[in-house]
Amino acid sequence: MRRTTLAKGATCVSAVLLLTACSSGGGDQASPDDSGEAWSIPSDDPTATIQVLSILTLEKEGMNAVLAAFNEAHPTITVEYENVPFNDLNAVLDARIANKDGNPDVYWADQPRIAALAARGFATDITEQFADLTDAWDPAPLESSSYDGRLYGTPIANSTQLLYYNKDLLDAAGVTYPSADPENRATWEALIPEVEKVVAAGAQNGIVFGQVDRYYQLEPLPLSLGGSAGGTGEGNLTPDITSDAWVEALEFYGSIFEAGLSNRGATAEESDAGFLAGNTAYEIQGPWLLPTLAESDINWGIAAHPMFADGVAVTPTGSWSLALSPFADEKEAAAIFMKWMSVDDGGGYTLNRPDPELPASPEAKTAYFARDLFSSDEAAKAADIMLYETSTTAVPRLSTVGFVEFEEIIGRAFADVRNGADARAALESATAELETAWAPYK
Repeated sequence: MRRTTLAKGATCVSAVLLLTACSSGGGDQASPDDSGEAWSIPSDDPTATIQVLSILTLEKEGMNAVLAAFNEAHPTITVEYENVPFNDLNAVLDARIANKDGNPDVYWADQPRIAALAARGFATDITEQFADLTDAWDPAPLESSSYDGRLYGTPIANSTQLLYYNKDLLDAAGVTYPSADPENRATWEALIPEVEKVVAAGAQNGIVFGQVDRYYQLEPLPLSLGGSAGGTGEGNLTPDITSDAWVEALEFYGSIFEAGLSNRGATAEESDAGFLAGNTAYEIQGPWLLPTLAESDINWGIAAHPMFADGVAVTPTGSWSLALSPFADEKEAAAIFMKWMSVDDGGGYTLNRPDPELPASPEAKTAYFARDLFSSDEAAKAADIMLYETSTTAVPRLSTVGFVEFEEIIGRAFADVRNGADARAALESATAELETAWAPYK
């Protein structure tokens, strides 16, 4: 790990990676923190040092530009920035916050995990401090940053999914391009026979899911058929994954691999590489593939996420918020950073990161879609689809204090089905695991 400190007029690197920043203004509300001490977002910047934990690197993922812009806007706040790999974030948070030493002050919080973070006492209730600012965000990321009617995070990004396709491979098979119009999106029932034709014509991979076996990307399958997000009852702590909709959805998922339309052995990290190499006909993936495609030689097209013919259109949503540790030493300065990142002028995170994620702020989306990235015909279509999906078909992931366990268990069920297991049996086994894992929360 590496740590970067940004102080007034200087940038230096030492030995860890954390993200922090601050912004002026915000609110007059004052509410007690977990120690009972009242605090608010100050109108004037304090002189303070804040520590923030992120999953993004400085140079490769553009956080150096974001921190430099924050430092220019708020020079009296020193930023110590640390990044850790995504898969290590939970373990690092468990260790750091349990120590109650105030490191980090602010951290990247995966939105569906906010309920668990709040229930465990790992996130500060910031409802009063940000009460006048919630209109700055789209409804779905705001909902995903809340728990039990209270706000525990400030959204800095949102997400959706698109259907990418290789025009050359489809042309070679005589296959019609799927529609980019969300009102006329492809159905799975119509798309799969087209995928079979492209594979028969020589494509190595017919269709891949960019995040194979991950609940975030596969949630639309059971929900399109009328299933729930996976849990029901008080706190969504009763498993609800053995309904007809869930079984049918996983049977469909397994059939794609059984038919050889997708490689059983592929990983999420390998999905994009196959498409970028020209070996994959269709890929379901997020907007983050667009910058790489713009620089590639692939003759690609874009379409709306498929749905089932007798179902409804559903797309994944949710991304990252910033959460405040209950043991933060500099709550007011940290809240300034959170506000600057997610609210001010649409959010400094989106405005200053070279290749930002889809914003959680309607104001920031105006600047986001004005980037050169969206100047091509296909990318412009992608922008229209993204605007539609995030406002019309987006469904947050399951909100429950048991989300971490749910995500891991349901991911294993998806993997089992992909590798040939019976869908109903896999879901029944996952239900038994969930009942055991969720029992302590009841």
